[in-house]
Amino acid sequence: MLYPLKFKPIIKPKVWGQESWLISTYGKDQSIVENGFLAGNTLSELIEIYMDELVGGSIYQMFGDTFPLLFKTIDAQDDLSIQVHPDDMVAAELEQLGKSEMWYVSHADPQASIILGFNRATNRDEVATSLQQDTIMDIMQVVPVSQGDAAFVEAGLVHALRKGTQVVEIQQSSDLTYRLYDYRRPGLDGQLRELHVDQALNCLNYEAKQDPLINYNNPVNSAASLVQDEHFCTNILHFDKPINRDYAELDSFVAYICAEGQVHVEALDGEDGEPVTLNAGESVLLPASLKDIQLTPDGIAKVLEVYVI
Repeated sequence: MLYPLKFKPIIKPKVWGQESWLISTYGKDQSIVENGFLAGNTLSELIEIYMDELVGGSIYQMFGDTFPLLFKTIDAQDDLSIQVHPDDMVAAELEQLGKSEMWYVSHADPQASIILGFNRATNRDEVATSLQQDTIMDIMQVVPVSQGDAAFVEAGLVHALRKGTQVVEIQQSSDLTYRLYDYRRPGLDGQLRELHVDQALNCLNYEAKQDPLINYNNPVNSAASLVQDEHFCTNILHFDKPINRDYAELDSFVAYICAEGQVHVEALDGEDGEPVTLNAGESVLLPASLKDIQLTPDGIAKVLEVYVI
């Protein structure tokens, strides 16, 4: 019988800091199981073998051996490029998925901020001119952030993480990114990084972004909804005592990403075995066949809960 699966992180140094891909089947970046009798297998191999038992019936029918989401932690030690991701319709022309994503801020330096959308309605010509004149920041919406803030970054929304932020990123399984502006900064190879201005201008949402951060209330021992989207749903669990989660009505895998503290995850309807321990920034994948889960924190913990409906 399947059990909660923990994977080896895939570390990716960047010119602006570092990414850690927690769970992925994107391209060559295949997550490898590190616990239990399936250790050493890739997630794609397990989906091929266990199919709907692992990911859920409708998900397997739609995506086959591809895991539909990708989970990361991002440490922005410098500003990321100002960028945009295409939606599913545009990405389909490249035989890929689009890229809608969300961020949960796990750490923010004082005065930290992110870019989310335009600060007023604009248009293609104005954005193109601002790039030529190096005034693009004049129309960017700069949003101060602190630990616990969350944002939904739908496809088409111009955005950028900025220096001094660390986030958990939950996204579609895609790496389609169109860089609009990159501060004339060289990459790790010393060369200016490629821009994709025409592609970006073709898929930008030029409206002003209203209410850029998700408004939610999450006192201790409660669950709050952050994102309910066709691509993924994310809740945040905040607790200081053991809790049970019942997934009997859900036909989907569930992923937990520990956002703060430490938590022990045990499948009460799985095989006997040690609970999986998650520290902040670590994740575990619960196969769809597991329905009765207990989470036990050490002190106070916050956990992001992700699934597809």
